[in-house]
Amino acid sequence: MSKQPFTADATLPQSLQELFGAADPFGLVHRLREEAPVFRVPGAGFWLVTRHDDIKALFRDQERVTADQRASAGFRPRPEGSYLRWVQDNGLLALPSDGHARIRRLVSAAFTPRAVRRMDEQIRDVVEEFAAPLRRRSGETLDLSQDFADPIPNAVIARIIGVPSEGGDDKRFRKLAHAFIRGVVQFATPEAQDGAEAALAELYPWVEHVAAERRVAPRADLVSDLVHAVDRDDSLSDREIIMLVTGLLAAGSTTTAMACILMANTFLRYPEPFERIRRDRSLIPGAVEEVLRFSFGGPAGLARYALQDFTLRGQQIRKGEMLMLSFAGANRDPEVFEDPDVFDIERDARELLVFGGGAHYCLGANLARQELACMLDGLLEILTPGSKVRTDLEGGVRRMFLGQGPFLVQIA
Repeated sequence: MSKQPFTADATLPQSLQELFGAADPFGLVHRLREEAPVFRVPGAGFWLVTRHDDIKALFRDQERVTADQRASAGFRPRPEGSYLRWVQDNGLLALPSDGHARIRRLVSAAFTPRAVRRMDEQIRDVVEEFAAPLRRRSGETLDLSQDFADPIPNAVIARIIGVPSEGGDDKRFRKLAHAFIRGVVQFATPEAQDGAEAALAELYPWVEHVAAERRVAPRADLVSDLVHAVDRDDSLSDREIIMLVTGLLAAGSTTTAMACILMANTFLRYPEPFERIRRDRSLIPGAVEEVLRFSFGGPAGLARYALQDFTLRGQQIRKGEMLMLSFAGANRDPEVFEDPDVFDIERDARELLVFGGGAHYCLGANLARQELACMLDGLLEILTPGSKVRTDLEGGVRRMFLGQGPFLVQIA
């Protein structure tokens, strides 16, 4: 990939909009990494960290930083007794280290080889459901966001936790899941948070009811696996299962949909590796890793909050301040990845930091990878050679952080 270098008189971003709206966001991140690797974004109240070694260390640092947003100086708790307040106080990121380790141990007991194989079948069934109507649409313009990338992750979660399709329950679940996600993402508006509260008011008792049913009559779904997961005579409570299901929704839906759009856009820009994958689908897992490294997130990243005052790269971080650990900063760092601005589907991407690291490494990472692999497999049959993004119409690539929108593709 050819980089657009900064001119000699270029300045560092002076606002949040300038940072995330840059014409060349990856070039900007390169400059920040070199000149201001710990950069306080003007007017935004947080630090952007862009060096791989700093980010990797902070993911593992439980003394100075936390993923628990309650440690933020600007945190505003939801009203006592509300569902969102319960999520804030009891989610995985809010648990003490021993409680968090216990939950992870029990969850891993639910992901047996048999359960993982079943999930693979369920994911492929869902992808096929949405891919089939989009095949053989030569000459048409498709919105891959609305018709493929957005609905699949929530449909997958509905399928694996056992939401029945009869009576439209799965569609209702997806609608509620979407409302919940909008209200719990970083910088959600008060209106979106209210929508999430209303969605949780319906989701919470539903999951509680399903968990109670599965204790008596288990089925081939994730809730049954969680209900019956046992380790050292310990098991999950119904409330912990609810916390895990809502956490799976919050962490896995929007991010997986965004990754799918970025994957489609990347392969439309780089058709040669796409054609190689079409001829040899064993390249799909490595291609997914490289898309995540090369395209995902731009300057954005995962948040951590300072538990104490400390110094990083000469910058004084104050207790309660947020540090955003940049995806592009870590995953395009030339100290770790040779020729980081080159898209290479056979690259060794083991140092990828998209899923975090340390104690809070994403529980759903393997599920997300499998979803994206199946979605890429589906895209191979939709995006015929010569297809292209309709940049002349409203609907360019959606930028994480700036919101959602259509992604329009002209099928050849």
